[in-house]
This record gives sequence, structure tokens and C-alpha cells, in this order.
Amino acid sequence: MVSNAAVIKVASFNLKCDVHFGHKHRWCDRRLDAAEYIRRCGASIVGVQELLPKMKEDVEQLLTNYSVIGWGRYQGAKPSSDEHSDIIVNNNDMSVSSYKTFWLSKHPEEGCTRAYFSIFPRICTVAEVVLKDSNQRIRVFNTHFDHICGPARVLGVRIILEYMSRFNSIAPLPTILMGDMNCKRNSRPIRILRENRHDYPNVHLNDVYAILREGQLNNTYHGFKGKRKSNKSPIDYIFVSDDFEVMQVEIDSGKVEDRYVSDHYPILATLRLKKA
Repeated sequence: MVSNAAVIKVASFNLKCDVHFGHKHRWCDRRLDAAEYIRRCGASIVGVQELLPKMKEDVEQLLTNYSVIGWGRYQGAKPSSDEHSDIIVNNNDMSVSSYKTFWLSKHPEEGCTRAYFSIFPRICTVAEVVLKDSNQRIRVFNTHFDHICGPARVLGVRIILEYMSRFNSIAPLPTILMGDMNCKRNSRPIRILRENRHDYPNVHLNDVYAILREGQLNNTYHGFKGKRKSNKSPIDYIFVSDDFEVMQVEIDSGKVEDRYVSDHYPILATLRLKKA
């Protein structure tokens, strides 16, 4: 809950969809715990990945005071594989004024399009939300990059940055980018974001992990095994514009009811909006 209009908590959380060959850790056994985690973590904004249509129905039914916004990568045409990168918003804290989903391809406004050798279409959802206590507007991007094709991940970064610049040229807002980026810390896509290696002067992002001391950063993917390895890179990230002070960051390795809710650890970031 937002107790101070200038402070919000956000989270990025890959919920892990079921796979045909997997019999353990099924969504039907995890859904109550996943909803409980989202309520308990206190985040006003949660970016989720691997959210299939049936999973979305469950989340909407279980989180009755939240809005779940975004479109699937196949626009509903293939329900069994129509993954969403949706944004979940706590309706007590903020309202959604607009949102859209675009594709991480050379034709981002054309639904179901893929980049290069990606197996699946990849998407990004962007929403403009309004904090109810202060009427402050925030722009949030949530995405899930390709897990195989490196050039597709680079293209995804470029497209998102182009959209950020385009939106900022019309109405500059405090901006958050989160997601499962399937990239290590020193990969080209992450360095483009962290070091602002791009040609958009109206976009400047900061990696929330930057406040962590050496040895505090570890893997976010754990394959339901629950191992934390300080020598392993995360693949899930949150970046924020200069409008935010990053107060706290956590890679949450806890369980709910003695169960890991996903094969990824959620990332939680507490942010303070700087005064203009």
C-alpha cells in the first residue's frame, strides 16, 4: 500500500506458465500462493511475465481489487501459448489512465510479429497510471525478451527506448521499465540500458541493482530449486528514470506456504519520487 504519495513499491515477477512436459509445480497448485504473494509483497505495480489467458483469469478472480492490463502476444488467437506481459495495478493506490501492448519486432504495431530468429513473438506492455494520493502520473513498461536470439533482445531494447522517447516528447513522465530480459548483467542489451548507450537525449534510465553492495546481487532464475548464487547474474531487471530515488531493492527468495511460487525470484524495488 502507498502510505506516502511520493513512495511506491514495484515488482517484476515471472509467474512461470505450465509446459507440456512438466508435471511438477503446476500453475493450478501455485495460483493461490502467487496471488497471496502479490497481495503480501505490498507492491502497487507488478509486472508479470509468462501469463497465459487462463492464468490471467485466475489472477483477476483472486485479486479482486487489482487491475490486470495488457494483451497477449498472439492477440488471443492461440490461447495455449498466448503469453501476456501484463501490468497488475493495486486499485487502492492508483488508477490506470491508458495502456497498450506493442511487439518487439521491426513492425511493433503489427500484432503477432517476430524479430529475426525468435521462436515466439515478444511483446511489451506500457501503461500510464495515476497515484490517487497525489495525482502524479507514471509511465510503466513491462516486457519479456527472447530466450534464444541475442539480436532479437537488442532489437527489443531499441524499440522500447524508441517508444519511451516518443512518449516523452509528447508528455515526459517518471518512467519504470521492468521485465524478464533473459540477459546477464554484462550483456549488450543490459549495458545499453544501464549505461544509456542510445541516441535518445530525453531518455535516461538507472538500474535499481546499482544500490546493492558487492556480493548482494545474485541469480533471479532458480528453476524451483531455491538456490542463491552470488556469482550468478540475474536475468530479471527494473530500470527507472532520474525522477526516482531507489530506496531499497530485494531479490525475494522466500516461500509462500512452504512453496516457491515460481522458478524466478521476484524483484522488489521501493522508489521515492523526487520533487520537481
